[in-house]
Parts: sequence; C-alpha cells; structure tokens
Amino acid sequence: MDEAPPILINGDDESEADEPVATQPQSDEKRTGSGLLLGLAIVLLLGVLVLQVVQLRQTATTNDEIAALSEDVTDLKPLRRDVDILGDQVAALDGQIAAAVDAAGASPAAIPTQSSDGSLPPFQDSANDPAVVGEMTLATVTGVDYYTGAETSWSAADGKARVWLIWAHWCPYCQAELPELDAWWQDNSDRFPNVELVTVSSAIDDSRSNPLIPYLDAEEFPFPVVVDETGAVSQLFGTSAFPFWVVVDADGTVVLRVAGALGTENVDQIFAQLETMTAQT
Repeated sequence: MDEAPPILINGDDESEADEPVATQPQSDEKRTGSGLLLGLAIVLLLGVLVLQVVQLRQTATTNDEIAALSEDVTDLKPLRRDVDILGDQVAALDGQIAAAVDAAGASPAAIPTQSSDGSLPPFQDSANDPAVVGEMTLATVTGVDYYTGAETSWSAADGKARVWLIWAHWCPYCQAELPELDAWWQDNSDRFPNVELVTVSSAIDDSRSNPLIPYLDAEEFPFPVVVDETGAVSQLFGTSAFPFWVVVDADGTVVLRVAGALGTENVDQIFAQLETMTAQT
C-alpha cells in the first residue's frame, strides 16, 4: 500500500512545516523590558520616599525653630511691656516739661524761680506767671498794721486763704480803686468767712502827691493796711506795678497774680471762688 501524502495546513508545504517556530527569543525580550521598567519604577519610588523623608526632616527642624522663636518672643513680652511703660513715662514727662515751658514763655533755664528768702519772682504776665505755674507758696508776711499799731504775721501755716492788695499812695489807679474796695468790703465781708483781705502800702514817698498818713487817717479803711516803709514786704510778692493783686489759697499757694485795677465785680468773683475752694477743703 502506498503511504498517504502529508496534510498541509494553510497552504504550507512540507518543507515549511518541518522548520521550527522561533517563539522563545521573543519571550526573553519581553521579560527583559519588563524588568527594566520595574527597576526604574522602584528607583523612582525610592527617590520619592527619600525626598519625603528630607522634607519631613526639614519641616520638623522648621517647627522646632518656630517653637524656639515663639519661646523667645514670649520671654521678651515682659521686657517689651516695661519698655512701653518707660516710653509712656518719658513721653508724659516731656509733655509736662513742654507745658511748663510754654506756660512760662521761656526756656527751662530761664524760668524764674522763688528766691532763697521766699520772695516770688518779679511779676510779668498773669497768663505766664511762674509763681502760679510752679505752685509757689507765699512766704510769711510780717508787718505793722497802721490802724492797730500791732506787728502781725500772716503765714501759710494758719490755713487762711487771702487776697492781698499792694498799692502806693501816689498811684492814681490805687486812689480810684481803694474807696470802691472799702465800700464793697463793708457790704460783703460777711459772705467770706474763710477769706481775708489784707493790703500793703508800699513805695512810700512823702514828696509825692497824696501823702500816706493823712490819706490813711482820712479813709479809715476797714481792712488791715501794712505800712511797708522799706519795700521789703512788697518784694515778697514780686510786685512790679501798682495796684498789684496776689491771691493765695488756704495752703498759702499762689493761685493768681494780677497787675492793675480790677473793679469790685471782678474782686467779688475772686473772693467767691476762693471761698468755695477753701470751704471744700
């Protein structure tokens, strides 16, 4: 019997069917490529992990530095508060110095002061009076009251508020104001039990008009008149003109100095304010 011919698939002839199929080399290439990709992915993953670790360490370091800085700032808060308080005190002191300088109208070195014998600085201006701004205390005034002939002392220690009028017998403004003051005081002195009115006749010069003694005898003023023969008494007030008013409270502190005639209406207001101040203490 003859042998059957070989079966051909897809038109392949026998020679082609006898050749081996080269499939193994392709699988090795695919495996090699997959291994490279996997290695690269692992390297990248490791790199990302390393970067994250570095960032975490940097963040931790930064947090530590911030915490340390916060502690330093906390420690500095009391010092900052003290500096602020000191700054406020310096500013307040500067303001007080500036106000005093403005009130006195002069530089600090030129502000008049009270003399060693207690005399007030010579008067210049009520608005810028250093005796008032500096709250100076009037020294004890000692003199002879013309009408009683007794030597009397008026001291800040006696707790009496006073209005002083320093005048000259030859001054025409004084001659005009004294009779008005006389009539007003007789009508109103009872309203002011805590305030005294005392006058001082100074700059005595018998060669000038209206000699003092005949004038005092003729007027018979109801308030004390200290005869200041040497001018030492008027100097205690810093007198620089006539008539001259000096107002002191119950502690002897100077609250007002005014040069010139005031008129009884202004005098009444001064006495009323001083009486209120004294009654409240």
